[in-house]
Formats: sequence, C-alpha cells, structure tokens
Amino acid sequence: MKKILLVAGLIAANFSIAQTYANGGLSTGATTKGGTAAPAGYTWSELQNNTGNTTESNTSLGLGGTSSSVTASFFLADDFTVPAGSSWQITTIDFFAYQTSYAGTTAPFNTVRVNIFNSDPSVAGATSVFGDDTTNRFSAGADALMYRTGNTTVPVTATPGTTRKIWKITANTPKTLGPGTYWIKYQLQNVVMANAGFLPPVTIAGSRGLASFNAKQFDAIAGTWAPVIDGGNPAAAPDVPLDMPFVITFTSTTLGTQETMQYDNRVQVYPNPAKDSFRINNPEKLKISTVEIMDASGKLVRTLKGSDEYQVSDLPKGNYMLKIKNEGGHTKITKLIKQ
Repeated sequence: MKKILLVAGLIAANFSIAQTYANGGLSTGATTKGGTAAPAGYTWSELQNNTGNTTESNTSLGLGGTSSSVTASFFLADDFTVPAGSSWQITTIDFFAYQTSYAGTTAPFNTVRVNIFNSDPSVAGATSVFGDDTTNRFSAGADALMYRTGNTTVPVTATPGTTRKIWKITANTPKTLGPGTYWIKYQLQNVVMANAGFLPPVTIAGSRGLASFNAKQFDAIAGTWAPVIDGGNPAAAPDVPLDMPFVITFTSTTLGTQETMQYDNRVQVYPNPAKDSFRINNPEKLKISTVEIMDASGKLVRTLKGSDEYQVSDLPKGNYMLKIKNEGGHTKITKLIKQ
C-alpha cells in the first residue's frame, strides 16, 4: 500500500519543521470489544473483525521479524511514499514488537537492522539507498503503553491478556530522501538471542485489513519472500493482506510553517474517500478543537469545530489535507479524498 503524507507542495517552502509519518494504526483504545478496561495508562491493540461480521476475526497477534537463532532469522518489509516536491531529512524510524510473558522494565530488544530500498526488495532490480542487513542501528527502546490481545467477542467471548506488552524500538536512520516510493526492510533482535519476539501488524478498529495492504516477510535462512497474510479465525475465514506499523521522524523543507505536526497512527479518518461526510476514529478520545481542511495548493478552505461527524457534501472533488488540532495544542495531519 502506498501511503502518502500530503504535505509536499501544499505550502510555500520557507522553514523546516520536524514531523512524523506513521504507517497505520496499532492502538484500538482503552477498552476491549468485550468491555474490559486496559491497565491504567495503557490501551489495547486488539485483533479485529469487520464491522457487522460477528463470526470472523483476525488471528495474527504478531509476525516473525527477528533473528533468534542460526536457523530462525526473519525480516519484514513495507513501503512508504515521499510526495512530489518534497524532501525528507529522516532522523529515526520506530518499530513495534513484543516478547510474550516478558516482565522486564526495559525493552527486551537491543538490536534493529534497517535497509531502505528504492523499490520492492523482493523484486529483482531493487537498490538499497540506506543501511544494510547487518548493522545495528538501535537507538532506544520504550514501553509503547499497549498490550496486544486477541479479539474478545468474535468469534467467541474471550478474556484479554497482558502478557504481550508492546515496545517501541527506535533506530537511528540519518538519510535524506527525495520524492518516490521506498521500502523499509527491517529486523529486530532480542537481548537474549534465543528468545523470539513478534511484531504486531497494522490494526484498524472495525476492519480486518485493507485490500491495498502489501507487507512482506523475508526468511533469511531460506532466502525466500512471502506476502504477510492473516488467515482468519476460524480457519474458514477469508485470508486478508496485512501492513506493518512504523513511524518515520523527519524534517521537511517544503512546509512554510514552524508548527510541529504528526501523522498519528491512532487517528483514522473514515470513510476515506468521503462523499457527504467523514468521521475521525479517535480511540484515545483526544479533545479535538478544530479540523482545518486545506486544498492541494495549501489554501485553507474550511475550518470545522470538533464534532462527531464532519459534513463535506458541498466540497469539490479532490485531494485535501486535514489538520486535526486538539485542546492540548498538538496537531495531527492526514489525507482526505473527496469523491
């Protein structure tokens, strides 16, 4: 799936600002589908079922993307797009993983390998533009304040668990990239190599996944690539492709503002494309003060007050950028397509 942060070319370039690009959701909120509250300060990352479907859910708690022995070494890969007219001065990339039943207070991962390609690395002709498969680029590990758990209502009622605490692992990745679509190939390694870790896929409330998801897994021992697929629960459920979450922190020289913004994977706009109205999936209940809609030229076309639903039926068809501001003074940015 090509994810584009629509900031390039939208506003005249005069200043540099630090911002983040997030490759999809992970947190599903502070309460499970079954009504269980997460421990104080945490949210759940709960496996999903499609809204209205009470018989089929996801089954992939986490994917193999670690090196744990001489016979078990896996990488994961997914893509992102730097928009036309933009230049990203990347500093770090965050990845997310858990080690089942780990009870330590510091991250169980101390190694992260990052290799950025100019195209799909599973296809002949891809060229590495940064990194490699061996250098440790670990910068920090932090509690991501989420617990990964299975679906608590579909297809059967279940109790959520707190044995899979998700950690955010940060890699130093100093690289400037111009416009284009790139792929990140990456691998984590545990402090104790014999222990395996798992990386949870993108999780969107009310959806098992999107047809455009396209993450891949590389078996470094066998030298083979395979698409990342969720088989579904029960086994008769349709397979769906998955994406992997990551957060790119970068400075863009294309934005004429000194405001710090985020593309936050907890905030989702739906439906997108939108015809008459859209909503903002806001699992942590951030207090939204205003939503600014900007057109492709960077012109502010509408300012909406925080609401449950936003009407755009009279808005001309096209691509827009939303600046979602909350009462805490933070700004989230994302894309809206008006049909």
